[in-house]
Amino acid sequence: MMKIIDIATWDRKTPYENFVRYTNPIFSLSARLDVTNVYKRSKEKGRSFFADFLFLVAASLNRIEGLRLRIDEKGQVVLYDQITPSYIVMQENGVIATCRTSFTLDYEDFYTRVREDLAKKAAMTEVQTEFNRKEEPSVFYTTCLPWLDFVSMSNPYHFEDASASSIPRLSWGKFVEENGRRRLTFDIAAHHALLDGKALCDGFAVMSAALEKGDAFFEDPKGVLDEICASLGIYDKL
Repeated sequence: MMKIIDIATWDRKTPYENFVRYTNPIFSLSARLDVTNVYKRSKEKGRSFFADFLFLVAASLNRIEGLRLRIDEKGQVVLYDQITPSYIVMQENGVIATCRTSFTLDYEDFYTRVREDLAKKAAMTEVQTEFNRKEEPSVFYTTCLPWLDFVSMSNPYHFEDASASSIPRLSWGKFVEENGRRRLTFDIAAHHALLDGKALCDGFAVMSAALEKGDAFFEDPKGVLDEICASLGIYDKL
């Protein structure tokens, strides 16, 4: 479900009307995330780190109001109750394809469906045609580059399409050992008309806290996120 925002009374009216006119309204932030506890848990339980991490990222960033805002095809600003990941899969023929798994806070359900969706898409050999099909704006794009410990990231955009450009892009790279901890670079790119740097910093804060919780997060994601967001003063205003 979604809510249409009345721009005339919106507290972001001035920055929105400023940045929405930019030819390139996208900004991004990159930061190191410590994934040690979640990586250890995934390996001990024989789980996919990618699927576990994707769940944590989606659950955490769904708590950031600004990341659930989009510009629709009518030019309206809308706030979605929930956003869902669209991610890149490397197929057996070496060509990338897109995959989408509807998000739910039920960890076991989401994990199972991600693994099924990944296996099905990876095994495909035909050329994917839906790259040219417009995604639902309630998604967020994710990509993982496990071959490189990168510092920053840029993404392709069709800036004439404000609706498509309003979809956040999330990227992360190869994790590396640093003083006995595993860390990776994580980048979030978003539309400046819809949110500012504080919202992205909040997203990093929630993810970092959830990663630190390890097992406890996966056992009770809602409860842990409620506790984290309350401690950080993060809540929906609209």
